[in-house]
Amino acid sequence: MVKRSRRPAFTLIELLVVIAIIGVLIALLLPAVQSAREAARRAQCTNNLKQIGLALHNYESSNGAFPPAGQGTNFSVSPPSTIFVDGEWGVLARILPGLEQQQVFNALNFDLPYADINGANLTGCGAVIGAYLCPSSVRESGDARDELDPAFTAYPQPHGYGVQDYGAPCYTDIDAQGDRGEAGSTPATPFRNNFDRADGLLHHYKTAIAEVRDGLSNTMMIAEDAGRDATFIANAKTVNNTITRPAELNYDLDAARRFWRWAEPDGAFGVSGQINNPFRPANETVAYQSLANARARNNNAFNNDEIASFHPGGANVLLGDGSVKFLKETTSVVVLRSLVTPKGGEVVSADQY
Repeated sequence: MVKRSRRPAFTLIELLVVIAIIGVLIALLLPAVQSAREAARRAQCTNNLKQIGLALHNYESSNGAFPPAGQGTNFSVSPPSTIFVDGEWGVLARILPGLEQQQVFNALNFDLPYADINGANLTGCGAVIGAYLCPSSVRESGDARDELDPAFTAYPQPHGYGVQDYGAPCYTDIDAQGDRGEAGSTPATPFRNNFDRADGLLHHYKTAIAEVRDGLSNTMMIAEDAGRDATFIANAKTVNNTITRPAELNYDLDAARRFWRWAEPDGAFGVSGQINNPFRPANETVAYQSLANARARNNNAFNNDEIASFHPGGANVLLGDGSVKFLKETTSVVVLRSLVTPKGGEVVSADQY
């Protein structure tokens, strides 16, 4: 009878070593997986902007000019101030046919404000437009509608206005030296006089291509301004993906207009600081808020006056020629001003952003 030798089993130490090796491999692979997912999201964001660019150029071909953004600057007063005209509609509402959203466009009544108090435009403006949403953006509303809208309680679900992660940089108040001027609630300082404002390519009236003297490839048309909904307004914070809000958010929202809706003319925005505003701009006097504590920006306490995204290191922008560029967070505010203004005469090279 042949005696068979028994194969020894794994010892506890060997099993622990194997488990440790697997843990290390997972730890090494996880960042790569997350990075690959973010790369895919950023690519989709780029594609969204390219679609918007095609829609804008289709509009220009049909109308002889780019559409108005609904917001711009009134230079007839001193100091110049923000103005809203053109029936109180945003630029993204006007280009819907170019995005294969003719049915939504047909539901809009441009003779009335988009936020008509009787809800005349709620059906159309409540549409969720995929091309207007960056997949990297974080929002509290699961269906990409305005979660603070009174229509959520006044009408059967699902209701509320559709939101956006992109907008037209309709002006900048950064001057040629990189300082900022701003009127309003902030006390005036030598760096906040508001006299250096300049309109962007899309503003409160139509813009012909001939007016873009700096060249379409050197001028921004649309940029990311993601996360502008109530998730991050008024110093709201995210801790472990849980939204916390201060008491000042508990206010009456009846007939309210909100700048994070795609139909809203205030969806256009001014460029007043660096991308994602990780650094304090030159001569800035407003208290700075670290992004480690909130997605709030240092001016106005929320990200409605800078190009902002959830992509690491920068944000996507659509240039006038239809190309999309990724601008780094470290891009100089002087370069940003040059890219916003369509006829400032500045020369900007690609290696500056």
